Amino acid sequence: MKYDFLEGLSGKWWVWLIAVIIGAWAALFVADYYQSWKIDQPRQARYLEAVAEYAKYEAEQTALEARYAADFDGGETPQETWDLFVAALKTGDTDQAAKYYIVEQQERMKEAWAGVKERNTLNIHLNDYEKIIGGDMYPDGERFEFYTDDIDGGPGFVYMLVKNPLTGVWKIEDL
Repeated sequence: MKYDFLEGLSGKWWVWLIAVIIGAWAALFVADYYQSWKIDQPRQARYLEAVAEYAKYEAEQTALEARYAADFDGGETPQETWDLFVAALKTGDTDQAAKYYIVEQQERMKEAWAGVKERNTLNIHLNDYEKIIGGDMYPDGERFEFYTDDIDGGPGFVYMLVKNPLTGVWKIEDL
């Protein structure tokens, strides 16, 4: 009579108990893994969305940096940039005047100055710009502000210029 080891074990109650315990543990493990995967799926989707948004942001930053590196319109000093800007407005070259702004604002300011030119109100702005009474460099040497005295009984203006970190030219940030 041939003795079959597995056939002998299958008749023992404790073997079945161990098999049931291992099977139950495996079933719980699979169920837990499935629940974790199911719960993690929205989080994974948000993570992938965040990664895609960050990649888009990186691409935009790289493109912006390239625009800054290619932007040489402006002067070596805030005064030189301001003089170039005012000279462009005096000649009516609003496209050139817009190039003295930081690169993020150039397109918007090109349209804005074209509208000012169409309404024939460039002289109003030029009169205000001629009322500059001084300016101050920020301690970091990367920002400069021109300021005016009171204009027409109201408060004066502050015109902010910043240094392009890649080309070293001064650009208008805020009027």
